[in-house]
Amino acid sequence: MKSSLLLALLTLAPTEVVVRDGESLAQVAQRALGDRGGASELKALNGLKDDTVAPGTKLKLPGADRSRAQSVLETARNAVKHADAKMARREEAAAKLKEAETHFQNARYQDAAKAADGAWKLLSESAAQPTAFTVAVDDTGATTVKSVSGQPVRVEAEGVTRPVLVGESVRVEKGQPPPAPRAPLGVPHPTQPADRLKLSVQFAKSGLGPITLAWQAVEGAEGYEVELMPQQGEKRVLTANATQLKVALPAGTYRWSVRALARDHRSEASTEQGFEVAEAPAKPINLQVQPSKWK
Repeated sequence: MKSSLLLALLTLAPTEVVVRDGESLAQVAQRALGDRGGASELKALNGLKDDTVAPGTKLKLPGADRSRAQSVLETARNAVKHADAKMARREEAAAKLKEAETHFQNARYQDAAKAADGAWKLLSESAAQPTAFTVAVDDTGATTVKSVSGQPVRVEAEGVTRPVLVGESVRVEKGQPPPAPRAPLGVPHPTQPADRLKLSVQFAKSGLGPITLAWQAVEGAEGYEVELMPQQGEKRVLTANATQLKVALPAGTYRWSVRALARDHRSEASTEQGFEVAEAPAKPINLQVQPSKWK
């Protein structure tokens, strides 16, 4: 039992990453954490004064508390996002969520999880429900715990404790500690077209112009979902298997965002960016008149 606990603690211990030549702190965060926004966390964790880091520098990475905080933050974000604007205590919950986001950016993961959990409790109807969960043991001795409603339950095995959020199932193999919470997918970063760019394109006979939307890859993503919002008209939701998507659009102004997808979860949406599609001026026709041989 002691050896199993020691192994679990070693697995969850913070690791390090070495800064590569020409790499910014945001690029290190994208490589190590799957999220460019994690640069502020690395900065706080390592006591850095600015975003400039010399190549070869070893930076400490977050431990398991980060995954726990991300999971609780995701639940709180969804609760605030889908809450009715007139719902009692929504404003208070939004303020609590903002506090949690600030804690997370400063690598205070336990404080972030606590504040995010408080935001969720203010809004979630299930928070007032009795805590309910199921436990199933199969023939191999593995135990599966599923949280159904109320407050999250906790699973402890081999000296390691793991929270199980509502709607989540955790399988614990016999004689093993519970698995660490799965790290959420990183948020894609749009790269093309640049924000607020005016695109001048040649339109087809259909009145549509070919536009390419592109973004940075996210580790662990199996696909991507793009939300395309014209200034006039209905929002479109498109999927892509690669890190770019070609779409034919009429002239107009658009906003768009992208999120990463995996088998049973997806990332937060990227920051919205905008672009304008306009028809390129027609190319002038150069007519050359040959002199006649007739006199």
